[in-house]
Amino acid sequence: MRLLSALSGRSNGARSTSPVFFLLVCFAALLADAKGKDPTLHHTYFKTPLSKLVYFKSPTTILGLDKTTNSGRVFRSADSGEHWGEIAAITKASRLYAHPHDPLTAYALSEGSEHWVTHDEGKTWSGFSTPGAPTTAPGERPLAFHAERAGWILFFAEKCKEETGGWWPFPRMVCHDEAYYTKDGFDQAAKDYKAGDRAGSAITALLGDGKPVAKCLWARQTKEFEAMAEAAIFCLEIVPESEAAENKRSLGRKRSLAGDIAGILDKQTPRSTVQLTASEDFFSTKRTVHFGSGNDGAGGDRAGGGVVAVSVVKNYVMAAISHAHSNEMDLFVSMDGHTWAESRLPLPPGAEEDAYTILESTAHSVLVDVQTSSAGALGTLFRSNSNGTYYTASLEHTHRAASGLVDVERVHGVEGVIIANQVANWEQIGRGIGGILHREKLELKSRISFNDGARWHFLQPPKKDLDGKAFGCSRDGWETGQCALHLHSVTSTRTPGRVFGSPSAAGVILAVGNVGSQLSPWRECDTFLSRDGGITWKMVHREAHHVQLADSGSVLVLANDEVPTDVLAYSLDSGDTWTNAALDQKMRVSALFIDDDGLSPVVLAVGTAREGAHNHEQVVVSVDFAKSLSRQCSLDPKDPKAGKDTELFVMSSHDDDDCIMGHRSEHIRRKPSADCFMRLDQVL
Repeated sequence: MRLLSALSGRSNGARSTSPVFFLLVCFAALLADAKGKDPTLHHTYFKTPLSKLVYFKSPTTILGLDKTTNSGRVFRSADSGEHWGEIAAITKASRLYAHPHDPLTAYALSEGSEHWVTHDEGKTWSGFSTPGAPTTAPGERPLAFHAERAGWILFFAEKCKEETGGWWPFPRMVCHDEAYYTKDGFDQAAKDYKAGDRAGSAITALLGDGKPVAKCLWARQTKEFEAMAEAAIFCLEIVPESEAAENKRSLGRKRSLAGDIAGILDKQTPRSTVQLTASEDFFSTKRTVHFGSGNDGAGGDRAGGGVVAVSVVKNYVMAAISHAHSNEMDLFVSMDGHTWAESRLPLPPGAEEDAYTILESTAHSVLVDVQTSSAGALGTLFRSNSNGTYYTASLEHTHRAASGLVDVERVHGVEGVIIANQVANWEQIGRGIGGILHREKLELKSRISFNDGARWHFLQPPKKDLDGKAFGCSRDGWETGQCALHLHSVTSTRTPGRVFGSPSAAGVILAVGNVGSQLSPWRECDTFLSRDGGITWKMVHREAHHVQLADSGSVLVLANDEVPTDVLAYSLDSGDTWTNAALDQKMRVSALFIDDDGLSPVVLAVGTAREGAHNHEQVVVSVDFAKSLSRQCSLDPKDPKAGKDTELFVMSSHDDDDCIMGHRSEHIRRKPSADCFMRLDQVL
């Protein structure tokens, strides 16, 4: 790893200048200062790439994980990515997590039983052991955090053993997860580790040794859910059909295909079901959750299936129940963890509830997308009443990915605004080869809602393109979606993190899309900007770009995603004008990163060098706009008001004037013309 600065001094040589020329140069310099200075760029090269970046609450401190080597190295930067140093205390790390409720704490986990924790933003680290290696179950994290008690953490360990049996000669690994907990953030485990204890004995088994679970979670994993006791935990316990059979489940990473085939033919792997249990005293006592089906809960629901998922969403607990002899499921909801009711979703005739995706919701209603086609590309979005039991159809024919991701995404920074992609040719789903329409043949159209999914509109297209040429869309074309703006969303964006908007940049959206009758492929799209929460848009750059908002939306940054580039485009006046910042060499940018709230004035551009001495190495570029604007904006963060540098932004909609979600939604943000930086430490 080497650090190279993009800043270099240049000399024009010695020559005489006239007083007039000198004055012109000074005047030009003053004009340049008035428009803002170029950002400061620092390039860091890694021979083996960082696979993950983790920001602490203070955005100047960042951790980077390199898990491509046998050493599993972790790097740290304390100056927003300008300089990086390897953390010598950590070896063979494979996962990296920041504590979501403790701004100073992070965990580096290995694939074994030895791990590391920091409580000072990565300055110092302590080792600790767990009773087993972290779970590798698909979609599950090995750590679960309590929203109010930072030291209360659940840990999920994978336990495996090799089995042989029957006529098939090959062994197979049979694995299950077990749940453990700590009430001190692994502090005692770290002390034991330092004293030579590598058994993880300070970490307590939640359900008892050897008890397999599919998942456990804190009832108070969100701060909104306050109906249950502080120590309340839900678990999906794996229960064998025969008590004499050993509890087990198989995971793809740990098993062999030959062993699995042998297990199927031999019927050596016992069948099991999953029940939902709850406890408010760390499972000293527990109860099985009943869903009004008249059974003991071990079988799941009245159809004889099992519980397949449980989740806490804001102030709701949601549980999905499978049917024993079909792919259908039922959804149950509780607002207190004790009383459960079946959610009533008005599905179209003949439709089955094959899969649920619970989307980012509010404390007033739940958004659920239900897969309604066997092809998996089609769903229906439902919106609940206040207690999550009764639903109305919000949007039909939503686009779903095979992974369960849904093209329904909130616009961050404003309330009640959602952008979704619909499948226009939904009637053709299932008519392709093998009964599945190829995904590249799907015709997607974008819709926007300004009242949390109650009503939807097509996106209003810009009047002109970047060259001033009219798109030629009529009002009828916009309102029918035949000549509207269509945007890439969750399933197709190449930009990691939040897709639309930023918590600290009210109403500002940068997105990739096109104007026409349907969404075009990513590499055929351009980049668009809205400053009013998605009501109106303008094209700001040709071609698809990675996008990022910095300094509470004061700085807009773009990086070309179609070809290697040697510049980053940025705007300091809300997209009215754009300037290029030169990189050291051409690079293939893979992402632009910033802290979760978008408060930092520094953006990290990450990609691969495509020329020069570092060709094919990963490059992390720290792009610092701290000195690009001349002064601090005149604003009291404790009492934000419109002033000489700031403006009042009122979120409105196409048809509701300035009323959103039943009230006036007001935000303070920087004026586009203000030559000042926000530099806030919290979202206004």
